[in-house]
Amino acid sequence: MSRKTITLEVTEEQEAVLRQTLAGLQELEDLADVAPAGTVLDVCEGAVLEWGRDWQRELLQRLVQRRLSAAEKKGRRSASVPAAAPRRTAASEDANS
Repeated sequence: MSRKTITLEVTEEQEAVLRQTLAGLQELEDLADVAPAGTVLDVCEGAVLEWGRDWQRELLQRLVQRRLSAAEKKGRRSASVPAAAPRRTAASEDANS
């Protein structure tokens, strides 16, 4: 298989996800190469399902942590303020039009 060099501008977080994805793909390719004849699909399917669950869990953890970190930077939410007492907005009965 030929190799190609690409250049991307990504955040450190995105780089980690890309590297993890590429490592997982390499592991699957290696697994497919060594799986006994007639078992490649079953072996790789099991590995993909396991790896996919792990990858999804880690990705979701990263996203939640990112959201929590952003919320912590903003600080605590403001306290609620009670609304003014309701007032009557209709014209009084003795008002002239």
